[in-house]
Amino acid sequence: MNNIVRLLLSLLILVISFACSARPAALFTTQVDSDGRPLNAAAVFTVDTPRIICSVGTAGLPVTGELSAQWLYNSGGAWKAFKEESLAVAGGPYLVFPADAPAAGWTPGEYMVKLYLNGKEASSAGFNVLLTAGVSLPVISNFSAVPDSIEDGGSLTLSWNVRDASSVVIQPGIGSVAAGGSRLVSPRADTTYTLTALNGGGPSMKSVSVTVQPYQTRRAGLAIVDLFRQASMVYYAVRNTGDAASGPSGSELYVGKNVVASGYIPPMAPGEIRTLVFGSYSWGYLYDTAATVCIDAGGENRPAGSAQSCLTAVLPGVRMF
Repeated sequence: MNNIVRLLLSLLILVISFACSARPAALFTTQVDSDGRPLNAAAVFTVDTPRIICSVGTAGLPVTGELSAQWLYNSGGAWKAFKEESLAVAGGPYLVFPADAPAAGWTPGEYMVKLYLNGKEASSAGFNVLLTAGVSLPVISNFSAVPDSIEDGGSLTLSWNVRDASSVVIQPGIGSVAAGGSRLVSPRADTTYTLTALNGGGPSMKSVSVTVQPYQTRRAGLAIVDLFRQASMVYYAVRNTGDAASGPSGSELYVGKNVVASGYIPPMAPGEIRTLVFGSYSWGYLYDTAATVCIDAGGENRPAGSAQSCLTAVLPGVRMF
């Protein structure tokens, strides 16, 4: 009986030792099946590989454990981490740790994934990324922004055309796009858009910068700038001081508090000056008399908050002797 107990204890110790000594093994691939099993394991990838997957089998690992994968890149002899992710061992027969390529593709060189089981380093595996020999860089024949300056709240069109690329990305805020096309965008601040075209030979990049001006409300602004008499006709000059075309408007000629004539002001372009006449009115005052002309009484062609535009002048009398 004692021998049986000792045998069972020995077997238990062996099982525990095996479980404690189990080391997770990583394989690298670009595709996995529904269980996370690698379908095309490899140790070498090209710079334009969209996604590299680290697949780790969980057989022999403690089901209550947590497995962490730390991705590192060899930069001039120093390993630099660029991604880390943790998963529960009980998540399935294989744990999948993916890493997507940057917009400019993978940097050629050595990579490594360190695996940590419950916070302790358990194993590591590496792979290499290479340029594809004999492949020319993608050609960016056009990347433009029209217009290159807008007001806040406005839109512009980005257009591009690329040849010989396996992927094309525009940043910020757009992402993967086809090799040729256009996109309407509405940046809220000055922005530099960068197009990155990638193939096995590496990346080609081009940038365009756009400026965003503060929004300014455009309005017409009619002002009366002159009032004079020639013969028996009364003339007045109007200027559109605003930055938008004016709509039709009216004018009135006063002598004292009395309206003696009315006129019509046609639409005017920004900055335009036009001399108009009260055509149905004949000035008949014998002596010099003050007169006032007021325009745009409805206010539809004045900047917000401004007063009606009026001008007073002394018009010479029509002396008969």
